[in-house]
Amino acid sequence: MSRFRMINLVLYGFVSLWSLFVIMPIAWMVFAAFKTRKEIFTEPLGIPSNLSFDSFERAWGVGVGTFMLNSALVTIMSVVVIVIVAGMAAYVLARSDNKWMQLIYLAIVAGFAVPVTAVLVPLYQMVSAAGLTNNLVGIVLPYAAFGIPFTTILFYAFFLDFPRELEEAARLDGCSRVQIFFRVIVPLSGPAVASAAIFQAVFIWNEFLLALLLLTRPALKTLPVGILQLQGEFTSDWPAVMAGLAMATVPILAVFIFSQKYFVRSLAGLGK
Repeated sequence: MSRFRMINLVLYGFVSLWSLFVIMPIAWMVFAAFKTRKEIFTEPLGIPSNLSFDSFERAWGVGVGTFMLNSALVTIMSVVVIVIVAGMAAYVLARSDNKWMQLIYLAIVAGFAVPVTAVLVPLYQMVSAAGLTNNLVGIVLPYAAFGIPFTTILFYAFFLDFPRELEEAARLDGCSRVQIFFRVIVPLSGPAVASAAIFQAVFIWNEFLLALLLLTRPALKTLPVGILQLQGEFTSDWPAVMAGLAMATVPILAVFIFSQKYFVRSLAGLGK
């Protein structure tokens, strides 16, 4: 028992130190948002002298509210497309015994290994030729294209262990393949859907490079690109930048808090 307790103490200590290491930059960001421009440089690790919301007002005045709305629209549309397309593709691949389907699955896995920067130039040319630059749809489609391979792999592993007896029972009740997927598979795949949605939402919400290239109109910029307006060539409003980043963290953090139960269940394999 003493050895078991010692191992637990070491593990809990490591997790606590790691959690502190992760939380410290977030705490510094929040404190810096309440500091003045002078305090950020003179007392970078100190506590702000007063809780002034002037930096939040300056960040909001630049258009953070509009940027957050654009990011929310892009994230929701992209995640919906990714989950539906990847879910249907993974279900077909998991239930098919055709060897060609296995080759398609390998091609999807290979697509997951392609980095965004490797296809950046041809991707921009394709979006520009289609007239979709400065259009939210023009950035939703690339996000979906890059998110579908990983999500398909995630759903594929989940559907392999999904009880086929439930599908057979639905088929005996007269359900088609599409009805079985949407009425039986999807409602019982909450942990997998939540995990995929969280992974993709975090990536899309924080994505910078594609948004910088494809959305140049100020009214259409997403949050990571819009916050750049608080930085100048020779000087930057760092308290306002930190305030904008703090406001940008709240929505995605709220999504994780409300769906963490399903996320943890999926990682633990309890949702199967």
